[in-house]
Amino acid sequence: MTRQQIFKTNMVITRSNREYKITMMNDDLVTLQVLKSDNYQIVPVDQLLAEYQLGTLTLPVFNSNVDHAWLTQKQCDQIKRYDTYLNYLDKQLFHAAKDSLKLTIATCGEVLNEPLNYRPSASTLQRWYKKWRVNNRNSIYLLKSNKHDPSLHQSNRIPTQMRQLVNDIIDSEYLTLNGPNIAQCYKILTYRHHQMDLDCKMMSKSTFYREINKLDKNIVVKKREGVIAANKNRRNAKQKYQANGLFERCEMDAVHVNIYLVNEHGEIIGKPIIFLIIDVYSRCILGMHISIQGAETTYAAVSVLRHAILPKAAENYTYLTNKWGCHGTPINLYVDSGTSFINDSMNSLLAQLKITRIAGPSRQPWKRPFIERFNSTLRNKLKGIPGYLGKKSDGKTFDKAGKHYATLTLSEFEKIVCILINDEYHQEPHGGLNNQSPSEVWAKNIAFCPAIVPPNVSIFDMYLRHQALGKIQQTKGVQYKKQFFNSDELRQLYCSLQIKNLHKDKVIFYVDELDASDIVVINPLNNSPLFVQNTCVSSHMKTFEQLKATESVSRPNIANAKIKEISKAAQLRKKQASKDKVLTKNIINNETISLDQALDPSIIEKMFTKRQTAAFSELTSSTEENNNNKEVQQKRPPKIITYKTRD
Repeated sequence: MTRQQIFKTNMVITRSNREYKITMMNDDLVTLQVLKSDNYQIVPVDQLLAEYQLGTLTLPVFNSNVDHAWLTQKQCDQIKRYDTYLNYLDKQLFHAAKDSLKLTIATCGEVLNEPLNYRPSASTLQRWYKKWRVNNRNSIYLLKSNKHDPSLHQSNRIPTQMRQLVNDIIDSEYLTLNGPNIAQCYKILTYRHHQMDLDCKMMSKSTFYREINKLDKNIVVKKREGVIAANKNRRNAKQKYQANGLFERCEMDAVHVNIYLVNEHGEIIGKPIIFLIIDVYSRCILGMHISIQGAETTYAAVSVLRHAILPKAAENYTYLTNKWGCHGTPINLYVDSGTSFINDSMNSLLAQLKITRIAGPSRQPWKRPFIERFNSTLRNKLKGIPGYLGKKSDGKTFDKAGKHYATLTLSEFEKIVCILINDEYHQEPHGGLNNQSPSEVWAKNIAFCPAIVPPNVSIFDMYLRHQALGKIQQTKGVQYKKQFFNSDELRQLYCSLQIKNLHKDKVIFYVDELDASDIVVINPLNNSPLFVQNTCVSSHMKTFEQLKATESVSRPNIANAKIKEISKAAQLRKKQASKDKVLTKNIINNETISLDQALDPSIIEKMFTKRQTAAFSELTSSTEENNNNKEVQQKRPPKIITYKTRD
């Protein structure tokens, strides 16, 4: 900062508790006027600078006379950053205390959204504050002068040929599996530089190390050590997840338990999948749902969310010693990228409930550490119950197949899980809660963060219906199992989709198999539900099977039945006629002989006589024909062929 930037004409300064106004100034002298008087003083500029450095001369707190036109945008942003930190520290009771400095750094860093490595240290902040106080709380005097062009970074000052050579060494040598270390790579760089005889200067070792350290750590580990090592490196905890109140951060996940369950008759029904929602602040389990299915479904995800939001009736949990009072609507719901948590149905439901869903990548449990830790705790608590086989990754072997140990039914297993959660886990001291139990933390904070049950919780009944896909027909509406559903709102929706050329796409709708009176169509434009009635008036409180049976009885196909009856009679007649048909006919003396008649010896003799006569006549006729052919051949003159010979 130069003296021309500090002192300006018409500026008001304070010297020895007296205010002066700068009326005139040049490079060496300054003319000062005592305010509200006609007294003037001429003082050297260097003297004013010395007084300013000693602190006997101060500038006004709100000085609008300092010219900011010469500042760049980057310097203006830096001034705002200084003001945020220093004004907050100035409001603290003890400015130099370590707690005040740490609180200022943490609070202002969050406000400015700065990473931890970019925030100032306590000593740096204290140095800023001293200089800021000396300069009459004006942050402009904290700016640093740049010896180089601020747009010219150190990496840009590296010559192009050297940059290409460094990148080649990094790619071909350092970023290889079990490649050389940084020191060896620098030796290779020095050799290549000498061998290629480049005109540019050789890069220093510190600059080369700095270029290596700029590389992404995960990429370096993946290239040098492999994918497995990179995954382990990425799993390291790099930040601490912290919630400031109930319902602020809730995590949902599904845990597959290695145990076979049976029904009331002792038949195997499969393995359970437990869906859970945990409140991070209190570590309480808000909701639970157990399903017996081959995969995670949206129905189970909607069920566990419903169980978490609605109060849990005491009459449904008479076997519990403590009341399960944890319930409420989550503010932020953290899930993985599974299809049961991310789909159109969940999108619509969470939009109706005003819940913010934050989806993280699958197979990265460290993104949702609290629910994953509880999954491990639950598995440990399940050890010892009949039929539990432990985790598959444990590698345990059993004498018999897992189905042989199946003992518990689904209801019995559900009771055991509820007891382990509410009567055991919720009542145990937790290390992350300063040895308080989750139920104690919940009881202390529920008054400050009351549980909110949205008024439209009835939509859960809609999303728990059977989900189907179908097109909206312009005249008939939506068709499902030979039933048509239509309304004026559905026609308007069709027109809106037709304008955006989306009328040919299928829409999601929900059907209650036990009530065919209406369906719920999800508007694809805003994910809002639309109730559409059945066009059949007699469909109220009837199932689709009942409507199908009524249709077949009221409109029987009589014509087809009659045609089938006539055709069947004709086929029987044809079959009987083929049996009665005469198989052999022999006409002797104009008489017809059938197999049903008895043959006399005389008739048999006549049959043989007729056969011999027919054979003799056939032989005689063939002999005469041969003789006639010979006579014709004898009457024909022979053909004479002459050949010429050479002399």
